[in-house]
Amino acid sequence: MSDDDAKAMHYLGILSAEEGDFEQAEYLLNQAIKQKPQDLSLHLHLANVYKARKKYDQAIQLLQAVIKINPKFAAAYNNLGTIYDANLQWDAAIKSYSTAIDIQPNYTDAYYNLGLALTKANRFAEAMNTYQALLELAKEHAGGQFQLGRLLMQQHQYQQAISYFSRIEQDYPAHFETQANLATCYLKLGWLNQANTHYLRALNVKPDDTQVLFNLGVIAMQSQRVTEAIAFYTRLLNHDADFYAAHNNIAVAYLSVKNRKKALEHFREALRIQPDKALEHTIDILMQDKELSSSPPEYVRALFNAYADHYDAHITQTLKYSVPEQLFKVVNDYTDVKQTNWTILDMGCGTGLCGELFKGEHNTLIGIDIAVEMLNLAAEKKIYQQLIETDIVEFLKEQHDVYDLIIAGDVLVYMGELHELFDTVYQTLHRDGLFAFNAEIDANKDYRMTESGRFAHSKAYLDGLILTNQFNIVTYKVIHLRTQNGVPVHGHLYLVGK
Repeated sequence: MSDDDAKAMHYLGILSAEEGDFEQAEYLLNQAIKQKPQDLSLHLHLANVYKARKKYDQAIQLLQAVIKINPKFAAAYNNLGTIYDANLQWDAAIKSYSTAIDIQPNYTDAYYNLGLALTKANRFAEAMNTYQALLELAKEHAGGQFQLGRLLMQQHQYQQAISYFSRIEQDYPAHFETQANLATCYLKLGWLNQANTHYLRALNVKPDDTQVLFNLGVIAMQSQRVTEAIAFYTRLLNHDADFYAAHNNIAVAYLSVKNRKKALEHFREALRIQPDKALEHTIDILMQDKELSSSPPEYVRALFNAYADHYDAHITQTLKYSVPEQLFKVVNDYTDVKQTNWTILDMGCGTGLCGELFKGEHNTLIGIDIAVEMLNLAAEKKIYQQLIETDIVEFLKEQHDVYDLIIAGDVLVYMGELHELFDTVYQTLHRDGLFAFNAEIDANKDYRMTESGRFAHSKAYLDGLILTNQFNIVTYKVIHLRTQNGVPVHGHLYLVGK
């Protein structure tokens, strides 16, 4: 066999590998090596074929033999690292890539591979340093920018992550993962319009991506674009008919626009996927053509589990939500909360926006919520002595004469009929205990579900409940709850005493 024959075998072997015929590629490269054993590039290519065929031991032995011949062959160390990487041997991979960089300090592929291996080994700070070093060598390296952006997302440094993903977007506007990550960063920051824009761009690339469709539905519903939310959830369910949370959310969206028939259809589908007594109860009410007296617990749970990771930023920055501060002010005007020694129940505590204000030095704070993801974020703040995942009314039924103060920030908006809630709150409070809460305003009916899927209540209805349960009104005022689509939303704010 001539040198030309060996060269032909080499090229044919590479071509076979590119076409996925690794068995043929292995044969051809071995034939070429027999003719030209001194050509170390042939050994590198054969090692890659061994890796593709998961013959990791043979690949490692081959590359170690190459390194023995040429200890300064950086490419051999880099390739050896990829073999260790494929075999989940992160430490060995990291050592090999590092050696390749020591030999060839401008070896960008080795930097990139090292960053990946460090990330897989959960050595995130070192991975970030590696990608930053890579970008100093090649500032336009899209892979390095992307991986650094992902690491910054893990560190919750969303604005810095956006700066890297935005650079990639300029050159690769149709890269799905870049658009999805930009959208997610904006969502975490609570910037719904920007998140919506990038999710739509991601959807243009992958029109059937169910998670993107779900997120767009959530954003549309939070922005009170109900028809748009229904459209996104419908597209999603056309691709995945068993997406439980989408059935829940679209059912409530239909309820908010008074389409009982479609709401029932989707609640039944949710029940098919995941049986639940609360959903059965909701369906029974709708089948009897009665008004829904509260948001279905499974809907509230799904809503806030999906909302949790961007809840604080969205509600405080975008919606200018100030209920916790206003609840605290009315209670603190009555008595100095920081000097009390109270047992406080934060009802529907969410991520702890109210709890942060009411904690005090001597108070005992207990938080309850139906959404575990919200509770997980509340736990990170270390402000509660106890956090409990539970239904509010069911929890209160088991409590008697326990609390000095119960706070309910944006809780009544997910409940229409409130008689049972007020009954159980009364029995749960100590004598002279306080109940601080807010509600959205409806002047015409006791309560009704609005297009946002939330409930609004009349003052006459709330005053009647307060009187019936022998509470005294300490403070009442109409407040600005939040801003929705640039328009102020007003509500009731009450402090009542037992």
